[in-house]
Amino acid sequence: MDRTRFELTSKELLFVIVGSQVATAMLSLPRVVAVEAQQHAWLAVIMGTVVPLTSIFLTVALYNRFQDPDFVNVSHRLFGKILGSVLVLIFVIYIVLFQGIVIRLFAEITCVFMLPTTPIWAVSLVSTFSVVFAVCKGGKVIGRINEFFFYLLVVDLLIIFVPVNQGTYLNLLPLGEIDLNGLIKGSLKTAYAYAGAEILFITYAMVQQRREILKAALIGQGITVSIYLLVVVVCLMVFGTGLKFITWPLLTVLKLPYVYALGRLEIIFLLLWVGLGLRPAMNLGMAACYTAVRNFNLDFNRWYKWVVLGMGTALYVLSLQADNLLQVFTWADYAGYAFLAVSLGYPLLYLLAALLRGEKSK
Repeated sequence: MDRTRFELTSKELLFVIVGSQVATAMLSLPRVVAVEAQQHAWLAVIMGTVVPLTSIFLTVALYNRFQDPDFVNVSHRLFGKILGSVLVLIFVIYIVLFQGIVIRLFAEITCVFMLPTTPIWAVSLVSTFSVVFAVCKGGKVIGRINEFFFYLLVVDLLIIFVPVNQGTYLNLLPLGEIDLNGLIKGSLKTAYAYAGAEILFITYAMVQQRREILKAALIGQGITVSIYLLVVVVCLMVFGTGLKFITWPLLTVLKLPYVYALGRLEIIFLLLWVGLGLRPAMNLGMAACYTAVRNFNLDFNRWYKWVVLGMGTALYVLSLQADNLLQVFTWADYAGYAFLAVSLGYPLLYLLAALLRGEKSK
């Protein structure tokens, strides 16, 4: 199978990792974490990054043992063709289910703040079509899309700084009264926001400069945690622990200042964010389809687009299953727990199997 359409540079990998995590979750993350960690929500964001960082290190430690670090090949080598294929298929199903939630959250935000008279099904349909179109182009195009949207994200981050002068750092204190139990629960709540780091399990083999992979992955994860810290700190400084009663804290905080010549900042923010919100579905969708074709040993040129179309259909149907926003948030919590299991469970299981089979680092 021709893999040239799926080759990534280490720089593109960095953007893909950021793009797979920073999307819809950043808009609600301050509320989700503050419910448990109160004014120490920002500390919970830092603690939460332990999971994706551990996943990255385990994945690199695993694939360093193989000449061809392809997810499907490694699965078949370690577990046999049947069990290995089942494990790959479970990973693909997990990705599809997760991205169905991403599509629905994106549609909810778009309908509430930008297209209030447009039905959810219509926004979900257009969003899914965009994802399918991008995924059909292959990994190399997906990498460049992520790089382009990263620079739009930088502009959005500059906008987030504007409301800071309306808050106070006192809302982040006192540090001496940390509720450890709440902090741990808050860090677990960040799981949905950090989901996407597991894409390295598939994209590792797409990068030719293997020595640069760990560095690129760590920089990407560092950028992600920095963005989440900025969002949570700004919302805490303005609203204090009261932000736990606000559904979309980041968008609400951007409504406060009115900037001359720009007007309402949340509208400017959302106009730039529209492309950013679908990146996880594009990135992980590409990874899932690529893996599915490899797993069933299908002819790439003939079957890849059909697999993408099937994935898109599944995403669209799944995005319409929730009855309301509260149910979507509940599903997002479950998806976060699934991320904890997959991002740590898969590399641990594979690494253990590699050790038992005597696979050594190359």
